[in-house]
Amino acid sequence: MEIKVFKVNAFTDSIDGGNPAGVVLDSPDLTDEQMKQITKELVVSETAFVKPGINNDYRVRFFSPTVEVELCGHATIATFCTMALKGMFSQSIVVTQETKAGILPVDVNFDNDDNFDRVMMTQSKPVLKNIDLDLIEIANALKVSVEEINTSLPRQIVSTGLFTLPVCIKSYNILSNINPDFKKIRQICKKYNLGSFHLFTFDTVEPNSAYHARNFAPIYGINEDPVTGTANGAVSSYLIKNNIIQEKSLICEQGDIIGRSGRVFVEYNKDLVKVGGRAVIVEEKTIKL
Repeated sequence: MEIKVFKVNAFTDSIDGGNPAGVVLDSPDLTDEQMKQITKELVVSETAFVKPGINNDYRVRFFSPTVEVELCGHATIATFCTMALKGMFSQSIVVTQETKAGILPVDVNFDNDDNFDRVMMTQSKPVLKNIDLDLIEIANALKVSVEEINTSLPRQIVSTGLFTLPVCIKSYNILSNINPDFKKIRQICKKYNLGSFHLFTFDTVEPNSAYHARNFAPIYGINEDPVTGTANGAVSSYLIKNNIIQEKSLICEQGDIIGRSGRVFVEYNKDLVKVGGRAVIVEEKTIKL
């Protein structure tokens, strides 16, 4: 069997940036093991396998090289950007995707000149929980001093689908030099039922950005995620709901520090959170199973 696959960088306009994902459009019936194999051959963290929906527009399953994932933000952006870039959409439209995490609307946006612009996916309503964090424990895991962390922000974890720990770092220079202890981060994530640490600084590369981020998720086997949709949506919600920033339409920077520059767009309106961006098709090929 021959399977046509796309390798797509999400959250970027560059073939060298963003977060790579696999996309299989109009997927044939494949076993779980075959879908894992395809992801492994593409050398990406997740691949989206798309079929026509029954009660919704599309049914999408996401596979890492080892497991099925309920939902993958960057693979969702990669999927619907690929559809638009391949001419499957010609104007702005809202479609629904059925996933293991539920039925989610996806906005495919075109500009006033009918040029494809970006894809935005709706996330779950943000949930914030106060948490009794030991800042010394966090600093030790990051291998920084407590003085390099902005300790004035609320000590909370936040989820728009998966809980993450926001950690505000005082400068871009400090953030760029962090080389954490991933074993300790994994232990803390297990302790507090977290998916990741989302580090950020208001010291940005571009003046119009809200913050610059790094995301550590060793509990999922991803020491550092290049560009993260879900966590940026969650942390943006944390900042907005705590009145730390006033803007409701944000650009979050991520990936520059590890050479995978990406930009995540976040829209926040009355607890409705949308996250998205652009994507670039890097490779189109056939895999034999």
